Amino acid sequence: MFARIAFLVCLVAGLSAQQPPARISGYDRGVSVNMLKQIKRDLKDNYYDTAFRGMDVEKTFTEAEDRLRAANSVSEATAIIADVLMRLNDSHTVFYPPERVARVKYGWHATMIGDLPYVTGVVPGSDAEKKGVAVGDRVLTWNRFEPTRENLWQISYLYTFVRPQVLQRVIVRKPDGVEKAIDVQSQIEEHPMAQLEDLLDELAAGMRPSADVNKAAGDTLVWKYSGFGDPKAVERVMKKARDYTSLVIDLRGNGGGAEETMRTLIASLFDRDVQVVTTHTRKGDEPLVAKGRKDAFAGTLVLLVDSRSASASEIVARVAQLEKRGTVVGDRSAGAVMRARFFPHTVGLGSIAFYAVSVTIGDARMADGGTLEKVGVTPDETVLPTGADLAAGRDPVLARAITLLGGTMTAEQAGKFYRQ
Repeated sequence: MFARIAFLVCLVAGLSAQQPPARISGYDRGVSVNMLKQIKRDLKDNYYDTAFRGMDVEKTFTEAEDRLRAANSVSEATAIIADVLMRLNDSHTVFYPPERVARVKYGWHATMIGDLPYVTGVVPGSDAEKKGVAVGDRVLTWNRFEPTRENLWQISYLYTFVRPQVLQRVIVRKPDGVEKAIDVQSQIEEHPMAQLEDLLDELAAGMRPSADVNKAAGDTLVWKYSGFGDPKAVERVMKKARDYTSLVIDLRGNGGGAEETMRTLIASLFDRDVQVVTTHTRKGDEPLVAKGRKDAFAGTLVLLVDSRSASASEIVARVAQLEKRGTVVGDRSAGAVMRARFFPHTVGLGSIAFYAVSVTIGDARMADGGTLEKVGVTPDETVLPTGADLAAGRDPVLARAITLLGGTMTAEQAGKFYRQ
């Protein structure tokens, strides 16, 4: 736990050595202390676990306030506040700081595949592309830190919300084994965050990395589903699926979304009622049941997941496993399954700044009593693309799903399937 807690503060300290930030003013220090006190109230009033997962809330926040009063910069103060919530080791309890006027686009992103981080996207025309960062590169270090399954989300959170980077040093290993150190210039955009909707739009964009696609592969309908949005969209695809003998639901990269939409999808797969989860809250246990449908899809089902499949995606996949309804193929999922609520706030008098905190208000437990938080869904069949697969645009995961359903599709064909 200590290594996780120390990570954020140490990381900011390391970055400060590269680019010394301006010293904190008395006004900003007071704002930071007030934000900390408000976050404490939000946490104490709403967190699902009144024991706070063993954390001594009074001691932790008192120590954090002492550190704030000694902080040397706004960045350090922001990291101290963020660090307090990270002590809970909870995927959905997070601080979103104010005054993020400048948004940074890095031009590339990394994904965990198995236990290794790989570049899985590069923006055309970006400095990353020009300098030689490419899909399929294994990320060895990112600003002197080695990304892992445990800390990749922390690095991404830090560089997005706490300390955006103008310049990053990335050391990658190419699929042919050659290692290369690359200094990547970020794209800076002036875009103030003025209200809660700005934050929600940014988070939604991060959870929906690709567009939805549904198309036939012989007698199989393949559905690339990127986020649980409008339940009517689920109804339309599942109505189409009933004309096919089998269905692939590709939940890779799907970060979750609306609970109602998740329940709609599960109900469309069963002709009987199914217990989805039981959520433990301060008010007691709240069971979530998907009502079976007479017109539910009755064919063979395969679901695809990866390390970015989170929340509702993980629940759907695990329900399919527990109910022996379908086969899950791919990589272990994110392990980020909690019910949370956003609490927006403002600080300041003449100049108003917006900030927010996400607080977990419910712990979801599956029908077998197990949790997916920090655990994820382990596929029935693990299939991981290699760096060479990524670089060549091959998709062995989708290819394996089609094979399991009696079809024929090579990894090369699967890699082009959604683009055809």
